[in-house]
Amino acid sequence: MTRQAREQFIATLAMLLTLALGGAFVGGLGGGLLVPIAAVLVMAYAKGRIVILDFLELRAQRGVLRSALLVWPAVLLSLALLRAVAVALIG
Repeated sequence: MTRQAREQFIATLAMLLTLALGGAFVGGLGGGLLVPIAAVLVMAYAKGRIVILDFLELRAQRGVLRSALLVWPAVLLSLALLRAVAVALIG
């Protein structure tokens, strides 16, 4: 592993840990409100995107697989947000 690759790996890992701790902090203090739930879901998508692009080495590639792998967590997290909105409206 080259020095540049090691530095990029450490930076990516630090970003993932920051997003994970931020999501846990916001989720813990959110109290079930919609804005913190949406923030946690956005952070979850950012983490998934980093994993897909960097750790699966798809950042430089173009194609259907990359697009499908990026759409999949977006669909799941959109459904989770839809559920949270429905629960907030229904009560």
